[in-house]
Amino acid sequence: IPAKPPDSPSARRNLIAMNRRRVVVTGLGIVSPVGNDVKTAWDNILGGKSGIGPIEKYDVSAYTTRFAGLVREFNAADWMGPKEVRKTDPFIHYGVAAAKQAITDAGYEITDENRDRIGAVVGSGIGGIGTIEDEVAQLHKSGPRRVSPFFVPASIINMVAGYISIELKIAGPNFSVVSACTTATHAIGVGTRLIQA
Repeated sequence: IPAKPPDSPSARRNLIAMNRRRVVVTGLGIVSPVGNDVKTAWDNILGGKSGIGPIEKYDVSAYTTRFAGLVREFNAADWMGPKEVRKTDPFIHYGVAAAKQAITDAGYEITDENRDRIGAVVGSGIGGIGTIEDEVAQLHKSGPRRVSPFFVPASIINMVAGYISIELKIAGPNFSVVSACTTATHAIGVGTRLIQA
Protein backbone atom coordinates (compact mmCIF):
# COMPACT_ATOMS: atom_id res chain seq x y z
CA ILE A 1 0.00 0.00 0.00
CA PRO A 2 1.54 3.33 -0.99
CA ALA A 3 2.29 5.70 1.86
CA LYS A 4 -0.13 8.58 2.26
CA PRO A 5 1.43 11.76 0.81
CA PRO A 6 2.06 14.58 3.28
CA ASP A 7 -1.03 16.75 3.60
CA SER A 8 0.55 20.15 4.13
CA PRO A 9 2.93 22.19 1.94
CA SER A 10 5.48 22.46 4.76
CA ALA A 11 5.42 18.67 5.32
CA ARG A 12 5.98 18.13 1.59
CA ARG A 13 8.93 20.58 1.60
CA ASN A 14 10.43 18.77 4.61
CA LEU A 15 10.08 15.40 2.88
CA ILE A 16 11.78 16.74 -0.27
CA ALA A 17 14.58 18.30 1.82
CA MET A 18 15.17 15.01 3.69
CA ASN A 19 15.53 13.12 0.39
CA ARG A 20 18.15 15.48 -1.05
CA ARG A 21 21.80 14.51 -0.89
CA ARG A 22 23.83 16.52 1.57
CA VAL A 23 26.59 18.62 0.05
CA VAL A 24 29.64 19.67 2.04
CA VAL A 25 32.69 21.79 1.31
CA THR A 26 35.77 19.57 1.38
CA GLY A 27 38.47 21.87 -0.02
CA LEU A 28 39.18 25.58 -0.20
CA GLY A 29 41.16 27.79 -2.54
CA ILE A 30 41.43 31.57 -2.81
CA VAL A 31 43.11 34.33 -4.78
CA SER A 32 42.17 37.68 -3.28
CA PRO A 33 43.36 41.12 -2.21
CA VAL A 34 44.08 39.75 1.28
CA GLY A 35 46.05 36.71 0.15
CA ASN A 36 46.59 34.21 -2.62
CA ASP A 37 46.09 31.09 -0.55
CA VAL A 38 43.70 30.21 2.28
CA LYS A 39 46.21 30.41 5.12
CA THR A 40 47.59 33.81 4.10
CA ALA A 41 44.14 35.26 3.47
CA TRP A 42 42.76 33.96 6.78
CA ASP A 43 45.80 35.16 8.76
CA ASN A 44 45.50 38.62 7.17
CA ILE A 45 41.78 38.80 7.91
CA LEU A 46 42.30 37.78 11.54
CA GLY A 47 45.21 40.23 11.79
CA GLY A 48 43.10 43.10 10.48
CA LYS A 49 45.32 43.54 7.41
CA SER A 50 43.53 45.30 4.56
CA GLY A 51 43.81 44.28 0.93
CA ILE A 52 42.99 47.82 -0.20
CA GLY A 53 45.81 49.84 -1.76
CA PRO A 54 46.71 52.32 -4.49
CA ILE A 55 45.94 51.50 -8.10
CA GLU A 56 49.31 51.40 -9.85
CA LYS A 57 48.62 49.61 -13.15
CA TYR A 58 47.54 52.81 -14.93
CA ASP A 59 47.29 56.55 -14.31
CA VAL A 60 44.33 57.28 -12.04
CA SER A 61 45.11 60.93 -11.31
CA ALA A 62 41.98 62.12 -13.17
CA TYR A 63 39.71 59.86 -11.10
CA THR A 64 38.17 60.54 -7.72
CA THR A 65 38.96 57.03 -6.50
CA ARG A 66 42.59 56.00 -6.71
CA PHE A 67 42.58 52.84 -4.59
CA ALA A 68 41.05 49.37 -4.85
CA GLY A 69 41.21 45.82 -3.55
CA LEU A 70 43.64 44.32 -6.06
CA VAL A 71 45.27 40.91 -6.23
CA ARG A 72 49.00 41.44 -5.69
CA GLU A 73 52.09 39.21 -5.75
CA PHE A 74 50.35 36.57 -7.85
CA ASN A 75 52.36 34.54 -10.36
CA ALA A 76 50.12 32.88 -12.94
CA ALA A 77 53.03 30.72 -14.12
CA ASP A 78 52.80 28.85 -10.80
CA TRP A 79 49.39 27.54 -11.90
CA MET A 80 49.30 27.42 -15.71
CA GLY A 81 51.72 26.91 -18.59
CA PRO A 82 53.29 30.00 -20.21
CA LYS A 83 51.28 29.62 -23.43
CA GLU A 84 47.97 29.52 -21.54
CA VAL A 85 49.02 32.46 -19.35
CA ARG A 86 49.75 34.58 -22.44
CA LYS A 87 46.42 33.68 -24.09
CA THR A 88 44.15 34.35 -21.10
CA ASP A 89 43.03 37.15 -18.82
CA PRO A 90 44.09 37.28 -15.15
CA PHE A 91 40.57 36.38 -13.99
CA ILE A 92 41.10 32.96 -15.60
CA HIS A 93 44.49 32.63 -13.89
CA TYR A 94 42.86 33.37 -10.52
CA GLY A 95 40.07 30.84 -11.07
CA VAL A 96 42.45 28.07 -12.11
CA ALA A 97 44.72 28.76 -9.12
CA ALA A 98 41.81 28.74 -6.64
CA ALA A 99 40.38 25.53 -8.15
CA LYS A 100 43.73 23.74 -8.02
CA GLN A 101 44.20 24.85 -4.41
CA ALA A 102 40.72 23.54 -3.50
CA ILE A 103 41.34 20.14 -5.12
CA THR A 104 44.67 19.84 -3.29
CA ASP A 105 43.14 21.01 0.00
CA ALA A 106 40.40 18.39 -0.34
CA GLY A 107 42.99 15.68 -0.96
CA TYR A 108 40.93 14.68 -3.97
CA GLU A 109 42.49 12.56 -6.71
CA ILE A 110 41.10 12.96 -10.20
CA THR A 111 41.17 9.67 -12.12
CA ASP A 112 39.85 8.25 -15.40
CA GLU A 113 37.06 6.62 -13.38
CA ASN A 114 35.78 9.80 -11.69
CA ARG A 115 36.68 12.68 -14.04
CA ASP A 116 33.25 12.76 -15.72
CA ARG A 117 31.60 13.17 -12.30
CA ILE A 118 33.63 16.30 -11.51
CA GLY A 119 32.62 19.68 -12.89
CA ALA A 120 33.30 23.38 -12.55
CA VAL A 121 30.75 26.11 -11.95
CA VAL A 122 32.38 29.53 -11.65
CA GLY A 123 30.94 32.99 -11.33
CA SER A 124 32.30 36.34 -12.48
CA GLY A 125 30.58 39.68 -12.70
CA ILE A 126 32.41 40.90 -15.80
CA GLY A 127 35.11 38.47 -16.83
CA GLY A 128 38.29 39.63 -18.56
CA ILE A 129 37.80 43.38 -18.32
CA GLY A 130 41.55 44.04 -18.61
CA THR A 131 41.75 42.08 -21.86
CA ILE A 132 38.64 43.82 -23.18
CA GLU A 133 40.16 47.24 -22.41
CA ASP A 134 43.50 46.32 -24.00
CA GLU A 135 41.94 44.99 -27.19
CA VAL A 136 39.63 48.00 -27.61
CA ALA A 137 42.67 50.27 -27.26
CA GLN A 138 44.54 48.13 -29.82
CA LEU A 139 41.58 48.33 -32.21
CA HIS A 140 41.53 52.14 -32.02
CA LYS A 141 45.30 52.45 -32.27
CA SER A 142 46.10 49.95 -35.04
CA GLY A 143 42.85 48.70 -36.57
CA PRO A 144 40.96 45.39 -36.50
CA ARG A 145 43.80 43.30 -37.93
CA ARG A 146 45.83 43.93 -34.77
CA VAL A 147 43.14 42.64 -32.39
CA SER A 148 44.28 39.34 -30.89
CA PRO A 149 42.61 36.19 -32.24
CA PHE A 150 42.48 35.10 -28.59
CA PHE A 151 40.43 38.16 -27.58
CA VAL A 152 37.13 36.35 -27.05
CA PRO A 153 38.44 33.12 -25.45
CA ALA A 154 40.73 35.19 -23.23
CA SER A 155 37.95 37.34 -21.83
CA ILE A 156 34.51 35.68 -21.84
CA ILE A 157 33.23 34.53 -18.48
CA ASN A 158 32.59 30.87 -19.28
CA MET A 159 36.26 30.33 -20.21
CA VAL A 160 37.32 30.25 -16.56
CA ALA A 161 35.24 27.10 -16.00
CA GLY A 162 36.52 25.76 -19.33
CA TYR A 163 40.16 26.31 -18.40
CA ILE A 164 39.62 24.75 -14.97
CA SER A 165 38.20 21.69 -16.72
CA ILE A 166 41.14 21.59 -19.14
CA GLU A 167 43.80 22.13 -16.47
CA LEU A 168 42.30 19.57 -14.06
CA LYS A 169 41.30 17.17 -16.86
CA ILE A 170 37.73 16.96 -15.59
CA ALA A 171 34.85 16.10 -17.89
CA GLY A 172 31.69 16.89 -15.89
CA PRO A 173 29.49 19.96 -16.33
CA ASN A 174 31.30 23.26 -16.75
CA PHE A 175 29.71 26.65 -17.08
CA SER A 176 29.63 30.06 -15.53
CA VAL A 177 27.10 32.10 -13.61
CA VAL A 178 26.67 35.86 -13.95
CA SER A 179 24.27 37.63 -11.62
CA ALA A 180 26.00 40.83 -10.41
CA CYS A 181 26.64 40.91 -6.65
CA THR A 182 25.05 37.51 -6.03
CA THR A 183 27.23 35.71 -8.59
CA ALA A 184 29.35 33.77 -6.06
CA THR A 185 26.30 32.69 -4.06
CA HIS A 186 24.48 31.59 -7.20
CA ALA A 187 27.54 29.65 -8.42
CA ILE A 188 27.67 27.79 -5.10
CA GLY A 189 23.93 27.11 -5.31
CA VAL A 190 24.11 25.80 -8.88
CA GLY A 191 27.11 23.61 -7.99
CA THR A 192 25.23 22.25 -4.99
CA ARG A 193 22.22 21.34 -7.13
CA LEU A 194 24.44 19.62 -9.70
CA ILE A 195 26.06 17.53 -6.96
CA GLN A 196 22.66 16.65 -5.52
CA ALA A 197 21.47 15.56 -8.96
